[in-house]
Amino acid sequence: MEKVTLKPKEQQRLKVLNEVNQKKMSIGQAATLMQLSLRHTKRLLASYRKEGVRALAHGNRGYRPYNVIDASIRECVVELAKTKYRGFQPAAF
Repeated sequence: MEKVTLKPKEQQRLKVLNEVNQKKMSIGQAATLMQLSLRHTKRLLASYRKEGVRALAHGNRGYRPYNVIDASIRECVVELAKTKYRGFQPAAF
């Protein structure tokens, strides 16, 4: 079984969804408490029932963004900015 770490907001959602599952709270009350729409709350509840706790964590968690500049290139740019291009102002394109 895979270990899932939840952020505080996701932990709160888990508590609320568990209360809905135990019939201690309605879906409407849960939506209000989580500050989500009724439709989104129903979608979250359905995915939680199907996938478990993993459904509450963001799907991209643990993946590296596609637009991250490689560390070696970053170091090269910083070095050039400190030496050859010292005194030049960085330009935004």
